[in-house]
Amino acid sequence: MGRRRSPDRAVSGYERFRLLRVERFTSDTQTALWHGRSRNARVAKVLVYMAAIRMPGQGGLPLTPNPSVTCKGAEQQFFSASGVNQAAHLLPGQILIDNTYPWLFLQGEPARLLQNEFAYVEPIHANYNAADRLAERNGMVDAFAAACRAVLTGTGEAERDVSNAYHRVWVPDSLTAIAAAEHELRSEPLPPPLVYGEPGTADFGMILNLEERGQAMNDEEISNSYEQLSMLDYYRAAFDHTPTEIEPRAITTLLASLVS
Repeated sequence: MGRRRSPDRAVSGYERFRLLRVERFTSDTQTALWHGRSRNARVAKVLVYMAAIRMPGQGGLPLTPNPSVTCKGAEQQFFSASGVNQAAHLLPGQILIDNTYPWLFLQGEPARLLQNEFAYVEPIHANYNAADRLAERNGMVDAFAAACRAVLTGTGEAERDVSNAYHRVWVPDSLTAIAAAEHELRSEPLPPPLVYGEPGTADFGMILNLEERGQAMNDEEISNSYEQLSMLDYYRAAFDHTPTEIEPRAITTLLASLVS
């Protein structure tokens, strides 16, 4: 894969400082939840941009009556990570409208800001990126494209169409994708489940197969699969939190800033 480019040097410098130089003291659980919630928030914002694109007089390319919407691999990012970390994109991929970049349907500052949305990344352990790819290829990419298309072809109020696309398309389709990714991982070798001593025995409450499980976890491939399975579980839990970006007032405010 070739080196991805950054669309905005100023934002790139800020993001590099914020996420690579400012140390974060968070647990893996918090990181996974944060990553999942951040992805949902970015998706919600992009859906508002889709509502702006469908509005007349935006100065960009004209939108066809029945646009095709696809999602492919990311092409740009603000910075790269090093060591055991990778720069994991927040959005599931690059949206294309009739095989054209979506920001070309806008102009000026809204176009620049939409392009930037597809370059945001987080420096996190490679297993998070692997869990992302599992979910993406099992349907999350398609969920993102379907949600965007639902807004572009919607005929109701923008706030309602954006909310419906998020709650009725993105959320259920993504949860299905996560479940499919988990099913795929469970077909791979995993550590044996913990076995505890039964009540009434001298070993009650103790882990009886700790050595066996430890030996399995020493296998890097098995350990990685186990970690990725845990991360997918936290990605699912992230959907329990509704991002503020999808609230009606937030949609109205962002949309007004894009079309004024």
